[in-house]
Amino acid sequence: MPQHKGAVRRVRLTEKRRTANKGLKVDLRKLLKEFDAAPAKSADGLKTIQSRLDKLARKGLVHKNFAANKKSKLARAAKVAA
Repeated sequence: MPQHKGAVRRVRLTEKRRTANKGLKVDLRKLLKEFDAAPAKSADGLKTIQSRLDKLARKGLVHKNFAANKKSKLARAAKVAA
């Protein structure tokens, strides 16, 4: 257990951030699974996923190269499906 007031506050803040970040990543995984199930139907879903990836990369939750690579693969899959 933390002994100092500041450390106690930091623990609280870290836990709050961790749960928020985990929720964002879980939402991204759900969107990716939905897109993989039917890439042809979700053209607007592709835009949503791409913007979500950009936002997570800006926040540092996913690496920017991961986001770019994933966006490229999804766009290619959507093009093939269309």
